[in-house]
Amino acid sequence: MAMAGVNRWRGWGGRAEHGEMLDALELEVFERDGIVKVPSAFSADDAARMRNALWSELQTRHGMERDDRSTWTNLRPTKLKNTKTNPVANAILGPPLRSALGTLLGEWKVPPHQGQVLVTMPTGETWSVPHRQWHTDLGFELPPDDLVAVKIWALLTDLEPGGGGTPQVAGSHRVIARHLTTTPERDFTTIRDQVLRSDPWFRDLTNADRSTDPMVEAELDGLPVRVVELTGRAGDVYITHPWILHSIATNANDTPRMMRSRFIWRSERGDQPSAADGVLGQTD
Repeated sequence: MAMAGVNRWRGWGGRAEHGEMLDALELEVFERDGIVKVPSAFSADDAARMRNALWSELQTRHGMERDDRSTWTNLRPTKLKNTKTNPVANAILGPPLRSALGTLLGEWKVPPHQGQVLVTMPTGETWSVPHRQWHTDLGFELPPDDLVAVKIWALLTDLEPGGGGTPQVAGSHRVIARHLTTTPERDFTTIRDQVLRSDPWFRDLTNADRSTDPMVEAELDGLPVRVVELTGRAGDVYITHPWILHSIATNANDTPRMMRSRFIWRSERGDQPSAADGVLGQTD
């Protein structure tokens, strides 16, 4: 999918809420920002069942009790293997999300499970845009003008600003695609670091003492970028381009952040995680 420009920031809601295909405006949003939201992709009841399964494993594996905050000592619990493969999460891929994925990818491969289990407990810290660990989860050998995969981020809990929702650099996929036209290099770390040094805005983003607010829109040689948080209601799903830069957020709120995330591949590509997939992605 070629990345086309639009003239202003637009909302992320739309007809996908009702199980219909993404419309032209939503496709513009995705092409410009690399992010589109599918509200109410699965029901609140389904989200509650997914949370129940997750809390059950948090209790058995990590001794974390839903109603006892003193047990929430593991701020980023991992190795939640039972939750990862529990079929209750298959409700994420209901009609609204299937329709949106079909619009973006055409025929796509149904995954064996719903991917990473992302949990961030309240940390008691003040929230701020992170300056470290900005990355993508796929490398840069993919064709820049052809959308062969997307990443989905499913909210199992309501997520308010500051609550640990994964911060993303909207528009960064187009910055990366443009950078790739200037070099034959495709090494993951090299390209990532080159992009993060390529403009004063990115250099400020990765500076602990930054001088600008990265959540305010800026233009990098005509390409708009800004940092956004993934927030919303339980049952919402975000779809992002595989080259959207993202990082790890503090949970400054009082409730755990619980999400599922994985790549969805176009059918003829198959499920092909690169060397970058699953490194930082386990803690997004």
